[in-house]
Amino acid sequence: MISPAASTPAASTHPAEIYDLISTRLKACTDGGALLALVQQHRSSTAWTAAHAALALDQATSMPVGVGIAAQMVHVAAEHIEQLDVQRAAWALAKLGHVVMRALVQAATPQLRNYTPQELARMASAMAELGTVDDVLMGALDALVQAATPQLQYFTPQNLGDTACALATMGYEDLRFMDALVQAATQKLHEFQPDELASTVWALATMGYDDIAFMCSLVETATPQLHDFKSQGLANTVWALATMGYEDLEFMDALVKAAGPLLASFKPQELANTAWALATMGHVDAIFMAKLAEAAGPQLSNFRPQDLANTASALATMGHVDAEFMGALVEASTTQLLVFGPHDLANMVWALATMGHVDASFMGALVEAASPQLRSFKAQDLANTVWALASMGHVDAMFVGALLHVATPQLLGFRPQELVSIVWALGMMAHLDVAFMAALVEAAGPQLSIFSPNDLANTASALAKLGHSNAAFMGALLEVATPLMCSFTPKDLANLAWALAALDEHNVTFTAALISRAGDCVKDFSAPERRQLLQFVMWSRAWQGCTHVPLRLLAACKQAWVEHDGDTPEPGTQPDVFGEICKLPRCSSAISEHQTDDGMFTIDIAVQLSGKRHLAVEVDGPSHFLSNAPTMPNGATRLRNRLLTARGWRVVIVPVAHWQRQVAKGKTRDHLMGRLGVRG
Repeated sequence: MISPAASTPAASTHPAEIYDLISTRLKACTDGGALLALVQQHRSSTAWTAAHAALALDQATSMPVGVGIAAQMVHVAAEHIEQLDVQRAAWALAKLGHVVMRALVQAATPQLRNYTPQELARMASAMAELGTVDDVLMGALDALVQAATPQLQYFTPQNLGDTACALATMGYEDLRFMDALVQAATQKLHEFQPDELASTVWALATMGYDDIAFMCSLVETATPQLHDFKSQGLANTVWALATMGYEDLEFMDALVKAAGPLLASFKPQELANTAWALATMGHVDAIFMAKLAEAAGPQLSNFRPQDLANTASALATMGHVDAEFMGALVEASTTQLLVFGPHDLANMVWALATMGHVDASFMGALVEAASPQLRSFKAQDLANTVWALASMGHVDAMFVGALLHVATPQLLGFRPQELVSIVWALGMMAHLDVAFMAALVEAAGPQLSIFSPNDLANTASALAKLGHSNAAFMGALLEVATPLMCSFTPKDLANLAWALAALDEHNVTFTAALISRAGDCVKDFSAPERRQLLQFVMWSRAWQGCTHVPLRLLAACKQAWVEHDGDTPEPGTQPDVFGEICKLPRCSSAISEHQTDDGMFTIDIAVQLSGKRHLAVEVDGPSHFLSNAPTMPNGATRLRNRLLTARGWRVVIVPVAHWQRQVAKGKTRDHLMGRLGVRG
């Protein structure tokens, strides 16, 4: 063991010189005994200096006893130093870790009642530096709060702000103490400087402490000082106001104006928090957001996953579309996707879909990153994710299946908007999971009364697209919808009408009310909506005997139907099928692209067999089937078949994929004879 020098640094020596001297001697020690001896020798030096020496040792040597000896230093020094030195030691030693802090806190706790306001505030800040709180530190916080309460009137604005921040950081809750702290702060608000105002409002928001009167006073005090706020103070303030739901348009305008010139100095988290806060409050300022994106661009590689997701989500919420910036943000996100949390992944995909920023490669990587985390997704995350995938046309049956498996047991906790988002998405993707749909219908039924008109229409439309019929649920939905008839938009009316026809849902009362309402707003329907209405009218006439349709409505719908080109024939496949059919017995008179007598439908291949047997052969590609069950017709295909049946045709479907397999096997003739019921 190397013996340290015997001399003790003179009290008048500059602290930096003492630090260097003790640091050198510490580095010369080879074991814990030598270190402790050195500490004993220098215990007359301030704890501040000793703490820095210990920190130097911990950073500069590989000796594993550094932190443990630092903890012993505290015990030795605590008996020989002044109270001010203890709190200074706490501030420095917080960086040395939990062991050191626990030792210091235990040594200091009995003395807290004798601490001054400044010492109490600094001790609280030192504890907060740890980042974690255990029972020992929580006990010390109780003692600190008890010691601070009768002295709060003597705390300076900085002491009050620092104490509130420390308690908020540690998640410490004591409503009575916070009431007293806010009361003390109210009396001194006129003395608060920008940093103190920002730290106080941040702490209150973090703790969920709501005092509207105090917030009004704080905002009033902050307004004339906004141009003296630093970037962190501005970001923390706007984040806090958004978190608390505090609205003050005039103050926000002033804050944004003050923040604009400083955006280049904002750190990544400050930029992300500012964007999130403005979006949360609905405070849209396109010029400011453009400047924020400009400031964020060069720093995107330093953004955390949460910052990237929050920024993207904020831009999407505010409708601020910047393709170049989003491209850079997606690029920065790609390398971090595997460390994105569930909520971050859901926010990111929702934002991209909302802004229409489609990147197939990134989406594939995002889905891959999300798959192992699906069980940690909350209801909103699940709904937003599947909604986004559907909106961008990114169909991944395996991923969606896994997502639905996770969502099923949670459905009873889904809110109406989440239920509607997920069923709408499944309808758009033509992805039917019968067990999931049964659970969704069960969850949605009791909530139908609080569905908006648009929610009701979208739900019915999605069920219809999937061909998922549930008479009891649809009956309940229509019962809720009937009194709201005048609240439905033309698009909602068209979706509801088409859904009834596609699901073959007979409800004479609702049908009559819907036709009457549609007749009142004919001019407001788009061409696609008029085509939906015509299918509904044709269905209702055929199956419900409904003949009273306003002529103006009927004429407008027929015109939109006739002017539409309809389905494009499957290239290559339909002519091949037609050629093979013409070779079959009694099928030589088959007609390609045959129009029905009323001119409403064009049949791919019409075949008339003996007697009055009319066959409508439809050569259907993937768009006619469910995406996860490629041989099961979707709702639109079912409705087409139903309307053709009403015109005396027996519909025979030849799926393109199935036909191609028969071609490969050389069995097209046998396949068609079986489908058409033709014997050789």
